[in-house]
Amino acid sequence: MDEADKSIRADAMPRRRATPRPTFERAAVVRRGETAHHVWGDTEAGLVTDRVYVSSSALHVLEFELEPGGAFRHSATNKTVFAADVMYCVLEGELVLADPQHGEVRVVAPGEQVLFHRDTWHHGFNPSARPLRVLEFFAPPPSRGTASQYARHQSMLERVQYRDQRWSGRWPDARAERLSTTRLHVVRPDDAVWGFAAESPTHLVGLLADTEHLTVSTGRVYAGHVEDPRKVDDESMLVVTSGELWVDVHEEDGETYATACLAAGDAVYVPAHATLRVLSRSGEPSTYLQGSGRQVAPGWTP
Repeated sequence: MDEADKSIRADAMPRRRATPRPTFERAAVVRRGETAHHVWGDTEAGLVTDRVYVSSSALHVLEFELEPGGAFRHSATNKTVFAADVMYCVLEGELVLADPQHGEVRVVAPGEQVLFHRDTWHHGFNPSARPLRVLEFFAPPPSRGTASQYARHQSMLERVQYRDQRWSGRWPDARAERLSTTRLHVVRPDDAVWGFAAESPTHLVGLLADTEHLTVSTGRVYAGHVEDPRKVDDESMLVVTSGELWVDVHEEDGETYATACLAAGDAVYVPAHATLRVLSRSGEPSTYLQGSGRQVAPGWTP
């Protein structure tokens, strides 16, 4: 087959169906049941169900699910290599994430995260008998050409490996080298940079990732917490992961508010430069994950 025939064959392949791109002009509350639903993949790559919270020009946030024993890999139509910073936050179940190009495999438990950067091939597996739910933060987002549009132009990964041979005969002596060369950065609660959100230990914020394009943090809000509004510099989505949390978003125009009591799985979209405060009226603490995406420069391409 000559190069022209290969090109024709590639163009004839069915293209990956685009993930929905819900956007918001103002601060907004997004209930888990109101998210945009999507099924990603094919029979070769596997099928993944998505609940998309937001997919704007700065930030992409969704929850994906894998059935017990389920997996996603890659196919010619669905290449799992992107031009973005991506963080997977495990909500339920156990995620086994692999870099099939280099053989690196990491196990990510509930309450843990894994970060990878652009051009990292990745496969995900749920070997357990429980469903797997993962909250995904992604920036720059697909609307900037960083997802399927970028992946279509990448050479197919032909050789797949699930064992990293670089450390054979050198483990654990090579632990520091592995840490410096890893492409799958597992972030556990003890790895977070913890601080107070508002001069009080009743609202703790742990920084999980802070890159050129993406910031992800986790929050713990204890019973009876009150605070003044805090300015949010970048476009953000706050998703409650446990308990009950009041949120109050106030935009720069002085007239637009988004106030709600959120349960686990519910979220609030916070535009850049708005103010946000959270309140607890429950007797139990609540937790959340918050992702923020920064706008890329005009004319930026992946």
